Parts: sequence; C-alpha cells; structure tokens
Amino acid sequence: MFKLRQVAALAIVAGCVAASGASASGTWPSKIVGTWSGMANQSPIVLTVSTQTAGGKCQTISGTIHDVDGNFTGNMLGFYCPSSGAVSFLRYPTGSNVAYQVYTANLSQSPAPKGLGGIMMGGTFSQYSLTFGPLGQYSVSLFK
Repeated sequence: MFKLRQVAALAIVAGCVAASGASASGTWPSKIVGTWSGMANQSPIVLTVSTQTAGGKCQTISGTIHDVDGNFTGNMLGFYCPSSGAVSFLRYPTGSNVAYQVYTANLSQSPAPKGLGGIMMGGTFSQYSLTFGPLGQYSVSLFK
C-alpha cells in the first residue's frame, strides 16, 4: 500500500509539471529586439526595443516607448534574460535620465492567439511621478 501511495504521489507531481507547461524543450526567444504593441493601464503603447547586448544570463536592452493616445515618446533602458523570459526596464523622458516608471514582465513560451501577434509579454509597471499620472502599480500586456 505504501508503494502505491508513492507511485500515486509521483504521478500527481508529474501531472502538475506537465500541466504547468514546464518542458525541457520550452525556451524563450534569444532576442526581443523589435516592435511590441499593446496596453499599459488601459492606454495603447508601442514599445520599440532597438538594441540588445549579446552574452550573459541577462542582456541590456534599450529603445523607446510611445504613448499612442498622448502622442508622447520616451526612452527605455533595462534588461532581458533569455534563460527565464524575464524583462525589466525603466521609462524616462527624452533628454532626461530620471526614470518615472519601472516595468517588470515575463515573456510567454507560446505564440499569442491568432490575430494578436506572436510572442506575448505581460506584467506590471509602477508609476513614480505625479507629473505623468497617479502613483501606483498598473498592468501591461504587449504582443510582438
């Protein structure tokens, strides 16, 4: 009876791992350079990752973020970790090095649903300046 319980427990664990999508063959993209479109706090934005360094667990990324409704473009600087799909970057006005938003997100390992683009990026951003909106944490979802 004890061995049967062990086998059942192992089967449950294996099922949970399979259901979670964990797979030895699942990988994230090596590069995220390009144009990403989506929403940040219910406002349409376009994230353009212009550069990405090579090598290392996490690589420096830089580019711009365009607020479509406000027609305002600012700079971004951060990192992307191809081994985990983690992305984090600062947003700051053009001509300034004082960040007012911090974005933290993860990439999906699966393509986006039909009609929504390819790879998805989802997470949150934190607002740290009343000049650009209310302080707080907000959702962000982007498609490439």
